[in-house]
Amino acid sequence: MNYGSQKIEEFLNVLASSAPVPGGGSTAALAGALGASLFTMVGEITMGKKKPEDKTPIEEALKALEPTRRRFVELIDEDAASFEKVMAGFKMPKEDEGQQQARKAAIEEATIGAAAVPLETARTALAALEAGVALAEFGSRSAVSDVACGALCLEASARAASYNIRINLGGIENEDERVRFQSGLAEIENRLAELARVREKADERVD
Repeated sequence: MNYGSQKIEEFLNVLASSAPVPGGGSTAALAGALGASLFTMVGEITMGKKKPEDKTPIEEALKALEPTRRRFVELIDEDAASFEKVMAGFKMPKEDEGQQQARKAAIEEATIGAAAVPLETARTALAALEAGVALAEFGSRSAVSDVACGALCLEASARAASYNIRINLGGIENEDERVRFQSGLAEIENRLAELARVREKADERVD
């Protein structure tokens, strides 16, 4: 299923159903796509108002945002697909030792993949927030509330992705992978604390 290309109402209907996918990970990616789109809108509005010599920071922000917006849409589907692999692993036969070992290995591999996707979602959200620094500072005053809204969406994206990393981390036995994801979680928290300035600066300019 290509969730990223669905109409909004169709996606929400599936999300609200008892189907296990899409779930929180796909929703994290969707929130990121919304935030990046809002940032892009502010950039485009600002480009139409700025003098040529004032456009460079906004141009750089827009250049950085375009790939993040596209990547978020891909991650909506990648997250759903990664969880489907986990479910498929649990459905594998386990009647003898060989089957049990194969099943265990498949589940481990799929769970690592299910944690890797939200880690990328969170990092993509952080990249978009980084691009938003210029928008919060130099974006059109008439659209600064949209910068604040976009920042909230991107912060939510990263935090929601973190929950999906944590829930999968509990099922990973490989110590190197566990350390990798734990380091990723710490990175997300640290960067979110730093990039809260995007929302805070936008908030200052709203009034």
